[in-house]
Parts: sequence; structure tokens; C-alpha cells
Amino acid sequence: MNAHDKYIIKIALKTLQAAGGAGVTAKALKEQMDLAHGEPLSSAEHDLAFDFLSSRGWMNSHMEPVWHTKRYTLTERGLTALEAM
Repeated sequence: MNAHDKYIIKIALKTLQAAGGAGVTAKALKEQMDLAHGEPLSSAEHDLAFDFLSSRGWMNSHMEPVWHTKRYTLTERGLTALEAM
């Protein structure tokens, strides 16, 4: 992973942190990663970033009970990773 990829992951973690317990939608998280990249990432690149964050236990997902949308939240491991970046 190069420095630019790390920056995109850091922005994703900061976005999750800012969302707090309510979490953030996949669309909103992808938009923040796109902004950090400077142009839209491909679907495959978004999938890789989501897999990276999930596989390391840095984010969780849950179904929001009112609108039934999937939302993502920062985990304690994710907060530790963010603080280390």
C-alpha cells in the first residue's frame, strides 16, 4: 500500500469516527474516499477499501432500524489504527 492509499484509508477512518454511533452509509463513505483520491475510485477500488477496513476489524456494519439502510461504524481497533496513522 502506497502513501496515497494510506491517506484514503485514513480519511475513511476519520469519516467513520465523525459519524459516531449512528454510522455512515456506504455511499457517503465512498464519496469521502473519492474526495481524498481527487477523482472517483472504481467499484473494484471501493470494494478493496471496504474489504481492507472490514477484514482488519476497523469498521462494522449494522442495519439502521427506521429506514433499513446499512450503515458503517468505527470499531475500537479502527480508532487505534487511526491514532497510529
